[in-house]
Amino acid sequence: MALRDINLIPEEILDRHRLIRHLIWWFSSLVVLAALILAAHGYPNRMVYGDAQNRQGAIKDLTTALTRIGGDIRKEQKELNLARREQVQLVALIGQRRSYSSVLAKLADVMNDQTWLQQLAFNTAQDRTLHLSLLGFSHSHEALGTFIQRLSGEPTFRQVVLKSAQESEAKLSGSAPVQFQIECDIEKEVQ
Repeated sequence: MALRDINLIPEEILDRHRLIRHLIWWFSSLVVLAALILAAHGYPNRMVYGDAQNRQGAIKDLTTALTRIGGDIRKEQKELNLARREQVQLVALIGQRRSYSSVLAKLADVMNDQTWLQQLAFNTAQDRTLHLSLLGFSHSHEALGTFIQRLSGEPTFRQVVLKSAQESEAKLSGSAPVQFQIECDIEKEVQ
């Protein structure tokens, strides 16, 4: 006895199911194929177009960054040039001047025991000359004259001018002290 397939489902229904499966298979294959074609065609176009846009955006960003950096460089260069000019001016100014300590040492050399200073001021004139103002007291007009002669004799001090000299009302050891104001220019240091 041989075994045989017995199918209880009518042949028409089976044919219809086969046709539907066949149509679904071909339809899904066509959809997948169309998607692959669109992806294969669209991906390079999108990448090329996107790359072009990205390149343009990158170029714009790069241009903006370079412009900003160029502006920063120009600003820093201006500041550096200004600092260099100031440095040159300062070196020239310092090179032309005597140090305050050397001026004070010369002043201490010309001072006498009967004269003392109450105020000492350094000023710079518009022509960059160093100006010295002295305000002080002396025991007598004679001691003040000696101080002015010694000050005028020192080559460091030029154009020594006695601006004022008047006797004070208070008396020291029998004589009234003389209050004075002297102005002079400081000789530029010889290099």
